[in-house]
Amino acid sequence: MNRNPNSKAELLAAVDKRLHFEERNGVRIVVSDLLMKEAGISHGFSTRIGGVSRPPFDTLNLGTTRDEPMENILANYRRLAEAFGLDYGKLALVRHEHGDRILRLDGSHAGRGLTRELLDFSDGLVTDDPEVTLMTCHADCSAFFIYDKRRNCIGLAHAGWKGMFKRVGQRLLEKMESEFGSDPKEVLCAIGPCICENCFEVEKELAVSFAAEFNCPDIYTLRDEKPDKGYVSLRAAAMIQLLDGGVPLENISVMDLCTFEEKELFFSYRRDGKGTGSMAAFLTLK
Repeated sequence: MNRNPNSKAELLAAVDKRLHFEERNGVRIVVSDLLMKEAGISHGFSTRIGGVSRPPFDTLNLGTTRDEPMENILANYRRLAEAFGLDYGKLALVRHEHGDRILRLDGSHAGRGLTRELLDFSDGLVTDDPEVTLMTCHADCSAFFIYDKRRNCIGLAHAGWKGMFKRVGQRLLEKMESEFGSDPKEVLCAIGPCICENCFEVEKELAVSFAAEFNCPDIYTLRDEKPDKGYVSLRAAAMIQLLDGGVPLENISVMDLCTFEEKELFFSYRRDGKGTGSMAAFLTLK
C-alpha cells in the first residue's frame, strides 16, 4: 500500500505526539491525548512510579515473571486498578511469546494471568466486552492500542522487535476486522513508549532486514564507530504497519518517550538486564 509520507523522518515529524501524565494516589501513567478524548475507553501505559516493590524493581513492577514476591506484584496491580478506576478482578494479562498471535477475550477470561490460570501464549488481545480489561507487559517493548468507536471494540498488543518485525500491530487490525467487522480507516491507534532508535542497537543484518520489510531505507542509522551495528526506529516500524493496514495518519499517535533513556520513569531490559521490572499497558471499554 502506498503511504504518504514515506521516509522515517517524515513519518515521525508528521505523527501526533500529544501525550500527558496522569497521577492518582501516587501511581503515574502515560496516556495518549488522541485516545484520551474518547469517552468509551480507558487506557494507559504505566511508569515505575507508585508501587510497593523494592530495588531493583522499585517501585511499580508489574512483571509477573520477575524475581520478587508475587504478593508485591499483585499489590501493584491492585494499586494501578484502584487509582484509575479499573476492576482488579476483570484484569486479563497477556502471556507473550514475542510473536504475532492474537486472542479474542470476553468476560469469561477476566482474571486470567493474575488471579486465575494463564492465558494461552499470544502477544495481542481483542474484545468487545467491557467485562474484561486487556493488559500487556513491557520493558523496552512497545504497545499498540486500537479503538473502534463505531463497533465498540478494542485491541491491545505487546510488540518487541520480533513481534514488530512480524507486524503484530497489523495482525491486531486484521483480527479486529475479522472478529468485529472493524474498518481500519475508522479506528484510532496509539503506539506506546519504547526504546528509541538512538538506543536500540542491533546487528546490521537485522537492521537491513527491517528496512526491507517495511520498505523504509532510513528506518535505521549507522555509526562510524560501530560499522557492524544498526540503530532501528521501532516507532517508524509501528507506524508503517498501521498505515499499510489502512489506518489514516491522522488516526495514529505516538507516545514519544524512550524507556532506555528515561531511567526515573521506566524499567528497561536493555539498560538494566534481568534485574529490572516491567511496565504494563491497559485498555478497557467503559
